[in-house]
Amino acid sequence: MPTLFRKIRKVLLSQNRFTKYLFYAIGEIVLVVIGILLALQINTWNQEKNNKKEERFYLKKLQVNLVQDTVHLSARTRQLNYTLDSLNSLEAQLLDQNLKEFKNENMFAGLITLFRIQPQTSTFDNLISTGKLELISNQSIIDSLFNYYNDINNYTNQQLAADETYTRQTIGPRLLGIKGGMFNGLKSSLSKEDEIFILNAIELRKLLINGIYQSYLTSLNRNRNIYKMIASEIEPNID
Repeated sequence: MPTLFRKIRKVLLSQNRFTKYLFYAIGEIVLVVIGILLALQINTWNQEKNNKKEERFYLKKLQVNLVQDTVHLSARTRQLNYTLDSLNSLEAQLLDQNLKEFKNENMFAGLITLFRIQPQTSTFDNLISTGKLELISNQSIIDSLFNYYNDINNYTNQQLAADETYTRQTIGPRLLGIKGGMFNGLKSSLSKEDEIFILNAIELRKLLINGIYQSYLTSLNRNRNIYKMIASEIEPNID
């Protein structure tokens, strides 16, 4: 092709047809520019296609992490509900003056159970550390993920830390000091001071657990909403 262009230029110049040569030269420049623009556009299309493919890959991995969180959050909410029921039962038995033995030797377990959860942030952390977060074109998904992880790692963990500190530093040591051990099942092994302490501990623990329960429910709802947002983003791009 370049050889052909050179031959045409020679012919036009040899015939002193400068005007036609000028038009030809301009046309040749235009064709070259169009060719460059087309090449750039094709490269842009290819890059966008690759970015979209990579975005879909990360969105699917985010969904996997969210599903893992859903499993753990659901298990924790069930555990919290069970613990609240256990504490209510323990409270009722402590207040029952006619009861000589606890109905369950593990009745104090609800006072020392812990409920921490570690969210699965591997994909989100990877997107941030590699600078690929911009691959996610839907800003609402990014904002929702930030809020979701920040709430669990900050606000919810503060509630959990308060509960764990009270349980380990106050409830645990006191229960270990109960005459005959805290799992002997006998109400008679409790002093009046023990009963008062445990009743107060139950009320405070229920308050803390209810707060954690509501936080986990909020996180669970946010998790499911984000999953749906990602699903709607992926489905239109199914190959």
